[in-house]
Amino acid sequence: MAKLILKHDGINIRTYPLEKAATTIGRNSDNDVHIDDYAISGLHTVIIAEKNPYLDDTQDFYLQDMESTNGSFVNEERVDRQLLKHGDIIKIGSHEFTFDSGQNPTLERTAIYIPDDDQG
Repeated sequence: MAKLILKHDGINIRTYPLEKAATTIGRNSDNDVHIDDYAISGLHTVIIAEKNPYLDDTQDFYLQDMESTNGSFVNEERVDRQLLKHGDIIKIGSHEFTFDSGQNPTLERTAIYIPDDDQG
């Protein structure tokens, strides 16, 4: 199962499983990941799970910034929407999370793309 790992000075503080189709992160108390920090918007970011179109039983996870004031960062780059990869570092305000895809990153999977017949 995919999860976000909240870290501080390299130490794991808390783990948030990504069990829902959309996991909300923000300052409001009704968010799935509630962070009480004024540098973070009420609804700051959403992690969206989408079925991978090429690999059965696999989900892709996207970070979607919700037009937050201070932005969302993946691997130190400000993003609006970003496909997450295992080990990506997400920074929201002064809080740092590591994305764990829940899949063994050493295993390689091959997808076979079969184009639709109507494509030339």
